[in-house]
Amino acid sequence: MTSKVPGFKKLEDGTIELTVKIPHKKIQQKYQLTLEDFQKITEVKGFRKGKASKGQVEKTIGKEKIYQKAVNQLLPEIYQELIKKHQFKPIIAPRVKFVSAKENEDWRVKFITCESPEIELGNYREAIKSKLVKEGKIWTPKNGQKKKEEKDSDLQKAKQFQKIIDILIQNIKIKLPQILIEDEVNQKLSQLIQKTEKMGLTLEQYFNSIGQTAEKIKKNYRDEAKKRWQLELALNEIANKENIIVEEKEINQTIEKVKNEEEKKRLRQQKYFLSSMLRRQKTLDFLQNL
Repeated sequence: MTSKVPGFKKLEDGTIELTVKIPHKKIQQKYQLTLEDFQKITEVKGFRKGKASKGQVEKTIGKEKIYQKAVNQLLPEIYQELIKKHQFKPIIAPRVKFVSAKENEDWRVKFITCESPEIELGNYREAIKSKLVKEGKIWTPKNGQKKKEEKDSDLQKAKQFQKIIDILIQNIKIKLPQILIEDEVNQKLSQLIQKTEKMGLTLEQYFNSIGQTAEKIKKNYRDEAKKRWQLELALNEIANKENIIVEEKEINQTIEKVKNEEEKKRLRQQKYFLSSMLRRQKTLDFLQNL
C-alpha cells in the first residue's frame, strides 16, 4: 500500500518510509554552525583556543568529522518536522538511508520507521480465566510458614505469568512491521560480535563451539523478537483498554526502594522507561487476578 502523499509511503506490513530532499543551503548552514562550535573549542598550533580562523579549524578537524556532527544534529530536526507534517506516531527510532549525499548538491534521505500496528486481542479475559481456573489459582503461604513455601509460591506465580503470556500470544492477531524484527535481530547480532571479539573468536568459531549456525542463531533471534513485540504491544493495548495507569508516586516509591545511589540517579533520569516497566507489571498482575 502506497500513500499518495509525495515522499510518504506506508508498506503492507505497516513499515513507513519517508524520503525527503534536504536543500544544499540548509546543509551548509548547519555545517557552518557546527564549524563555529568547533572553532570555539579547537586548539590550533600557533593560536590560542578559539582564536584560529574557520579555515584553519576546518583543516585541523577535517570536513568529514564536521559533516558527521552537522548531520547528527540536522537529521533529528528534519525527522521531527516530518512527524509533525505527516501526523504519525513512530514507536521506534528511524533507520536512516542516504539516497544521495554529494557535496555542493541537495541531499536525499530516507527515514524508515513504523507506528504501533493494529492488534486484535480476542476474548483475552475469558481465555485467561478459563485456563487459570482449570490449573488452579496461586497458592499463597500464611503468616509464620517457612520461607521455602514462599519461594515455592513465587515460583508458581512466575510460572503462571508465563502461562498468561503464552495465552496472549496464542490468541492475539497482529501483523508486525518487519523493521521491528530486523532492528532487534541486528542489535543482538552486533552484541554477539562484540562478545566473540572479547573472547578472541570469530563468529564461525563461536558457532562451531556451541553447535549452531548463523542461520539458526538469526532464526532464534527473529522468533524471540517477534514474541517480545507481540507481548509488548498486547500488554500495552490491554492496559489502555482496562485503564491501567502508573502514578508519579508509584514511580517515586519504586526509586526510593533502591539502595544504590547511582542506580537511583539513573532511574530518576529514565522515569518514562521505569513507568513502562511498572505498567507492564501491573497489567500482568491484573490479568493474573481475573
